[in-house]
Order: sequence, then C-alpha cells, then structure tokens
Amino acid sequence: MVFRESPFVESLLRIAVGIVIGFIMAIAASTFLLIADFLSTVDRFIDPFFVDGWSKWKIAIPSVLLTAAAVLIFFVRRIFGIRRFHGPGDTIAAVQSNKRLDIRTGLGSTLVAMISVGGGASVGQYGPLVHFGGTVGAVISYIFKSKIPSSTWIGCGVAGAIAAGFGTPLAAIVFSHEVVLRRFSIPAIAPISLSAITASMVADKILAGKRTHFDQVIDGTMVELLPFVVLSAPVFAITAVLFMKFLAAAVDKLEPLSATSIWPSVTAALFCGLLGILVPGALGLGIDVIADLLHDNVAITAVVVLVLAKIIFTTVSIGAGLHGGIFLPAMFIGAGVGCLLGKAATAFGVVAGTSLSLAGMAAVSAAVFGAPISTVLIVLEFTRSYEATIFSIVAVTICTLISHQVYAPSFFERKKTGSRS
Repeated sequence: MVFRESPFVESLLRIAVGIVIGFIMAIAASTFLLIADFLSTVDRFIDPFFVDGWSKWKIAIPSVLLTAAAVLIFFVRRIFGIRRFHGPGDTIAAVQSNKRLDIRTGLGSTLVAMISVGGGASVGQYGPLVHFGGTVGAVISYIFKSKIPSSTWIGCGVAGAIAAGFGTPLAAIVFSHEVVLRRFSIPAIAPISLSAITASMVADKILAGKRTHFDQVIDGTMVELLPFVVLSAPVFAITAVLFMKFLAAAVDKLEPLSATSIWPSVTAALFCGLLGILVPGALGLGIDVIADLLHDNVAITAVVVLVLAKIIFTTVSIGAGLHGGIFLPAMFIGAGVGCLLGKAATAFGVVAGTSLSLAGMAAVSAAVFGAPISTVLIVLEFTRSYEATIFSIVAVTICTLISHQVYAPSFFERKKTGSRS
C-alpha cells in the first residue's frame, strides 16, 4: 500500500502514525507484561497443592519452572528458526544501517523473553519490549509505504514500548532519539511524542498498579552527599564494565551451543534453580529487592550475596539461551553496589545509603544500556525527586564516561560485528 501525499497530508499521516502505533504498543506491551507477571507468579497457584508432608518439595519449584521454560524455548527457537536472539542492538543497527529488521526472529525473540521471565530466569523484560516495539514499527512501515522514513516508524514503536512498560513518556521520547535515531529529528518528534503519550495513557488504564515505581526519599543534604556520589561513580563504572564483560563472554561462548542443543539451556536452568533455593531474591525480575536496596533495608552480607548471585544468574541465563533483557539486572546490580557503598559511608558519619543506591542503579544501567540522558529521565519520572535526579546526573555522567573509554558505549556496541543480543 503506497501513499503519495502532499506535505499537509504527510503531516496528518505523521500524527496518525504516532497515535496508532502508541495505541498498538500500549495493548501489546501491556499484554506482554501481564502475561509475564502471571507466569512469574504461577508458584502461588501451586502452593495450595502442597499439603503436609509434601511441603518440602516446594523448593523444587524454581528448578522445575526454569527447566520447563528452557525446554519450551528450545522448541520455539526451532519453530521460528532462531539462530541468534535479537534485541535492542539489532533495532539500533537496523536504523543506523537502513536495513530491514528480521520480523520473524524479532517476534520469536520476544516470545522467548516472555517465557524466560515467566519461568523465573534472572533477566529483564524491558529490552525485549524495546526490540518488539521497533519490530512493530517496522512491520507497519513495510505495509504502509510512504515518504516517512522507516526509522521514524521504528522510533515510534520503541517510544511506545518504553512509555507503556515504564510509564515514563518523557524518557521514551528522548530514548528513541538518543539511542535509536542517534539524532534529534524535528520531523520525527511529533509522531514519536504522540506515540509515547498515547501508549502511556492507554497502558495506565490497563496496567493500573502493576508498573515499576520507586518512591525515593533522599537522606541528608546535597552538599553532604554529592562528594560521595562523585567518589562512588568510578566504582559503578567498574561494576558496569565487569558485568558487560562477563555477559559478553557467556553470550559469545554459550549462545552458539544453545542454538543447536537443548542441554545448555536445561543445564543453566537447573544450575540457577538449585542455587536459587539459597538466594531466591536473585531470581526473576527482582523489582521488590531493588526497592529494598534503594531504601537500605538489606543487611550487608545479604547485599553482597545478592549482587554476586544476580551477576552469575543473569550471565548464565542469557548466555545459555534463556533470553531476556539486561536493563533490570543492571539496575539491581547497581542498586546493590550503591547500597554497599552507602553502608561504607556511614563510617564517616554520613547516611548515604538511599542516595548511593539510587545513583548506582542509574549509573550502571545507563552504562550497560548506553542511554545516559534517558536513564536520568527515567529516574526523574520514577521518583519525581529533584535531588535524586541531580545525584543520578552526576553518577551517570562520570560512570558512562569511564565505561565508554574502558569498554564500549554500551553492551550492545561492544563489537562492530557479532552478537547484538
């Protein structure tokens, strides 16, 4: 279907594109999140069946669910012919190189991510949503051919996905320009903004009370805390670089094996499920644990164990084919490291636990995902706190500068060629 429109008609089409894609992404993203949330809490429906004498077998639930997810993922890969999972990096590469997105692999990768999250794998849900949004935008652009560049349609899909998933339309608008388009485009701002606003408003009605939000209270004054944020930022950068290196090594070595055999995924599922008996907080999305870390409600020993376990579980899961996002795991790890530094700061008589946890969450996730401005805006829209935003800006700026120089602008750009999962 080809449109040959006048400038006025093209303007109207851009407005319509933004609204329509935003509405579609609100429905699609909400459905993804609701299904993933239902699957990830399926153990609540199993509990009543464990009567006295059988309750000890409840500890096997994580292993069973993860193994079932691994088996199902293997067959989904076969059905969709997925050799390598696609993610945000592929969306970015397609826009920058002006190439078509692989629709089949994109949809299959999104389905696999839903299964991984539902099975309790230590992965995130927002990375797959970003790629899915780009894929939806690409599909619509292929159907309705017009003078509007496909990058604008893809940007609308990405913005709609982020706005619907996070409830952060401002960050969604900036993310599409900062990360996907890599420039601020005047013709693209209107449809992308309308997509983000529409998606956020519609998803608000569908996902009422189910979105991730953190009510953050900053202890102390900015004069007291800023020096600690500045000193902590290099530690956040080291954390981000190490996490990306471990993740890259696992993906490069294990993903080719998981594409041809079921055993890497099953082994990873059993490994994470069994160790998860000891550290259950490191499995799954970990949103509740992040909230506890941000409020400095976790003992120091537990924080160390949770951070190490999260790095191991996420690395093993994604590397072995339990595909998912890395944004939430990065937030978890950053909040944990910040919490530890906050506890260390108490030795100097400064209560900085909540501030450094928030700064670490923002800094590590920004460095891993390669979206410093968008991440700061996510913090602003999450917390609605001026002080929290200032701390995030300082930490994110220093952390991303160091990680960029030492490693790469993001995990997805660690190589000019190769995997972009």
